[in-house]
Amino acid sequence: MTARVMVRAPRTRMERDDGVGRALSKIFRERAMRRPGFSGCWVATSLPGEHQVLESYEVSGAKVTIASSQGGGLIYHAMPWEYGLQDAWVSALSKVIRSIAFLPPPTLSTSLDDLRSHVSTTSARLLRNMSSAGQVDLGKGIEEREANVGRLSEVVARYTVGLGLFEVLLSDNRIEDVYVDAPSGENPIHVTLNGVSGTNAVCRCMTNITVSEEEVDKLASRLRQSSGRPFSEAFPIMETDVEGHDSRATVIGPPLSPGGTAVALRRHSRTPWTLLKLAANGSIDASTAGLLSFLMDGRSTMLICGARGAGKSSLLSAMMFEFPLSQRILAIEDTLELPTRQMQSLGYKVQSLFVESRMDRTTEEMAEQALRVSLRLGESAIVLGEVRGKEAQTLYQSMRAGRAGSSVLGTIHGDSAASVYERVVHDMGIPKEAFLATDLVLTMGLYRPGGASRSVRRLVEVAECRRRDQGVGFHQLLGDDVRSALMGSEIVARIASSWNITMSEAVDNIQARADMRQALLDAAAADGPRFLEPDWVFRCNDFFWDRMDAGDRDYASIAADFRSYVQGRCGHVLA
Repeated sequence: MTARVMVRAPRTRMERDDGVGRALSKIFRERAMRRPGFSGCWVATSLPGEHQVLESYEVSGAKVTIASSQGGGLIYHAMPWEYGLQDAWVSALSKVIRSIAFLPPPTLSTSLDDLRSHVSTTSARLLRNMSSAGQVDLGKGIEEREANVGRLSEVVARYTVGLGLFEVLLSDNRIEDVYVDAPSGENPIHVTLNGVSGTNAVCRCMTNITVSEEEVDKLASRLRQSSGRPFSEAFPIMETDVEGHDSRATVIGPPLSPGGTAVALRRHSRTPWTLLKLAANGSIDASTAGLLSFLMDGRSTMLICGARGAGKSSLLSAMMFEFPLSQRILAIEDTLELPTRQMQSLGYKVQSLFVESRMDRTTEEMAEQALRVSLRLGESAIVLGEVRGKEAQTLYQSMRAGRAGSSVLGTIHGDSAASVYERVVHDMGIPKEAFLATDLVLTMGLYRPGGASRSVRRLVEVAECRRRDQGVGFHQLLGDDVRSALMGSEIVARIASSWNITMSEAVDNIQARADMRQALLDAAAADGPRFLEPDWVFRCNDFFWDRMDAGDRDYASIAADFRSYVQGRCGHVLA
């Protein structure tokens, strides 16, 4: 194999009858694609002649450009540092990569981090030896040579024990999903981006990367080895977490995928969501954040619904930071997305229960077992990453019997409160009366402003569940006249009664929470996003609860004092 191969772009099956499809396909037909000999991914080196650059930045040594083409489609163009190396360096890297296979670590029980460290250290030594022997020129002085050795050894680790070019994509905080469709050699990788040019938009776009079928099979093999899960013609589906990359992989192969192996990578958020972050990007507003804080403090039971990618898990994670510090929390999930580690670092009492399917049990069966265990672990709030089937019956039986802890939160697929009711009652077999143990259903929606191709996430419904003659009805807490809706809320009335305050005081309580969160949003706009992070959510709630514990019921004064407190740490006058 030569050090570098230059060829025309492979044939693509992405050509569609619409103008956008033809325009994007033309990009990759007309331009040569490049890959170094040690990589299994091809990249188109240049953008189309007619395009508009929306953003440019760097990720893991790769230059990333997000651009719109003439036809209106988005392009995610990545040019890794190692793809622009001189031929002598590419040749040296190829030799080192071949040598690494014969230099295993000292122990077979080495962790992935240790294995990567071993490869980086070994490849650095081999590169220094090659430089000393005059086989490759890595720079003039010691500092330059060592800097180049460090970068090149990281490249070796990426393309041996790492995920190759997939690591660049999974390191980009903008990317939520990576799709490799079969046959991979004929279909450029697609990605889903969260937010472009400061907008709260979910964008699906083509990349300039095409991955060989051999590279996809290599990725599948690595995931099979690390997870211990079967993957073959007899087991053509594999779902597993991607170790070290905060991502979830779904791999399908023949005969289910007749064109070859296909992969979908779902990337988890690296930094935890908060209600403040959701308000900052337009998914909710400060008033809604104040309402959700009040409902969480009032130990309400809530289900969060929405389509895939609508932001259900993000809202669930954000609401967890509204729990009081004294509340014990049990988090049950089959994909490690909930912010348990971050909460523990702030002093929250959180126990994570991780459930995965096994050869003898499905994920649903494992989740149901974990839920039964959680009910025996004492008084706790229960957070379910996803409510599916069998565990739902156990959950609702426990809630009706008063054994489900102080509050229950969970996500469920559906596009409205009514659809969640239909699914839980008719599909899962939960009695109508049992469903009333659910206090509220929150709906996250994906909508396309004006029919645009980009979708925007937004909380579109906060529906209170109520008993009706015909079964269950819903009272909407979002709308034009929010105060009137809150004054007519049975859930707000129940919380007010348990706190021995009037309905008017409860609504003032909610307004104060909203005003305090608006102060943090104003501070973030003036002095940076640190005011949106979990520690400031904690300070906000702690400030409020301290005043409540002291018997202060002047809600307007509490909000004003908190604004002054934030302004003093912001260094800017808040409007």
